[in-house]
Amino acid sequence: MKRVFDRLVIVLMMALACNYAYAQDDIVCDQYHFNYYLVNPAVAGAERCSHLMLTGKFQWTGPELEDPPMTQTLSFRTRVLKNVGLGVYAYNDKNGNSYRQGGEVTFAYHIPLSENSHYMMKTQSIDRQLSFGLSLMLNHYNFDKHLFEDYGFEDPTLGNGGSNKGMYLNANAGVYFLWDNFFAGFSAKDIVPTELTELGLEEPKRPLTMFGFLGYDFDLVNEITLEPSAMFKFNTIKNRQLDLNLKYMQTIPDNKDFSYWLQLSYRHTLDKSENNPAPLAFYAMGGIRYKGFHVGYAYQLGLTQFQRKNGGSHEIMLGYTWCVTKHFCR
Repeated sequence: MKRVFDRLVIVLMMALACNYAYAQDDIVCDQYHFNYYLVNPAVAGAERCSHLMLTGKFQWTGPELEDPPMTQTLSFRTRVLKNVGLGVYAYNDKNGNSYRQGGEVTFAYHIPLSENSHYMMKTQSIDRQLSFGLSLMLNHYNFDKHLFEDYGFEDPTLGNGGSNKGMYLNANAGVYFLWDNFFAGFSAKDIVPTELTELGLEEPKRPLTMFGFLGYDFDLVNEITLEPSAMFKFNTIKNRQLDLNLKYMQTIPDNKDFSYWLQLSYRHTLDKSENNPAPLAFYAMGGIRYKGFHVGYAYQLGLTQFQRKNGGSHEIMLGYTWCVTKHFCR
């Protein structure tokens, strides 16, 4: 009976891994509140500044779940040749006995829209611009085959190429619009149809996932900015998700080297029905800047039954910028 129970546990773990593969890339994108470049390649180089950033997410940290999922990203983006943006990021993810690594390289082009702006100007206003970006993505997937060897049976997933499931290429594209204090973006991820062959002999094609976001910065007194924003995510298998965000930012008037921000976010799924959506998570986060150094932290309180039993998720961010920017994440 113990052997049967152990096999059932392994089968359940593989089913969770298959479901996790659909959302794997989205987990990287979920850290957009620290870095919008992770969700939209057109953001690379949108400011005349270079950004280096490290993020880490530790999910479901409750005592009832051992070896919880963890995701780390390292990104760099900059602007060159007046209107060209370049970016690169790499990620590492571990979910139980499955592992995934990958990254992107990005080319973006920014068109100034301000009055009297033209391409030959040495300095151009970037308060109004239209940006386009394209990324090439490489992903690698594998898992620990010793999980199965310890129980003395062969899983069909192992038979499909062994524990090293190989690599696959794809591409992402995005557009980003900035007009004074208003910003909006739209991006598409996994635009090349590919099959999920890493998890079995017959798997559906990897869904095309799209992201749309918009927001507005309200400049208040004493260097205070209030930024409401929204993020909408949907894909070709009809999964839909809405984030509502409210960010408070302030630069200390007597000390321009120091600023801080606080944000509250609410995540909702629209998958059940248009009239009966369900809450997913609540986020509380914040960060500080001293000169070019940035530190941030986010806590996700899950609202589903599974998340409530297994604790929340923690995210941390360390970054450095080579200039002081008004729009921290962008």
